[in-house]
Amino acid sequence: CEKLLPPTKGYHFMDGPYVEYRGNIDVKEREQFLEKLKVAYQELIEQDIPTQIQMLPAKEAENLCNRLAQNFNMSDFTSPSDPDPKVRVVTVAGWYCPCGGTHVRSTGELKERGWSVKGLRCKKGVVRVRYGPKDD
Repeated sequence: CEKLLPPTKGYHFMDGPYVEYRGNIDVKEREQFLEKLKVAYQELIEQDIPTQIQMLPAKEAENLCNRLAQNFNMSDFTSPSDPDPKVRVVTVAGWYCPCGGTHVRSTGELKERGWSVKGLRCKKGVVRVRYGPKDD
């Protein structure tokens, strides 16, 4: 989509899934940005990219997940009493993220389930991208 926004939060439940990013998209650019995002999303689905899940040492997880920007604090994903902390890292389409949730086995499953990008909202330096099952 030609715009790199640092991810900050995700909500992946059926009652209104979304992902939030730090930043802003000018009002005049939003419609075009949304269309580019939808195209990029469909391309990822068509590629049927396998999801990878691994437990990594916290330092290695930090290097991978924060390679482009300081988006994640690994202490949020580890216990201070653990002498050898590990972080569960989920990789989708080459993007690493510390996460303890459930994930599709591959991006192609989203096509099978009829999911798509549904819209976006920008407010107070946060871009929220809504996704989910296509409306019938």
